Amino acid sequence: MLVTVVRKPVKVEVYDVYPLTLGHCPHYNLLAAEMYAAGAEFCELSTQAAEYPDDVIKSHQRAAEVVRFLRNVFRGREMNVEVEMVNLISPTGFFKSMLKRVWRRPAVVVDGVKVCEGGVDWERLRTVVEQAWLTKNNTI
Repeated sequence: MLVTVVRKPVKVEVYDVYPLTLGHCPHYNLLAAEMYAAGAEFCELSTQAAEYPDDVIKSHQRAAEVVRFLRNVFRGREMNVEVEMVNLISPTGFFKSMLKRVWRRPAVVVDGVKVCEGGVDWERLRTVVEQAWLTKNNTI
């Protein structure tokens, strides 16, 4: 009998205010396998997006920092980490922020649990993502 081990991805959500034009950017959607897939690199801000206020552009940069951090910390490991940008000014983002009790931005939620709020605690983020990955050992 063949037993296959399937590990669900660790879902990392970054709550902040983002330029709407970046909402459809595929580079934010997924960090897979050895984190060299779609989420490993980032689009440069388009000229249209660059016209957003500095605060919104900084939100984009914070999300990029989270993905780069995860990529650098877990480089070379067989991990599946899905990163989602949650735009707080969208109806879905507003609802999710109420559900997760996110009051300050930026906030990071890992597998439904708020890890940091009002800034990113890099060591805590690393630890929580690592622990979440180790607990996701599902056998079919």
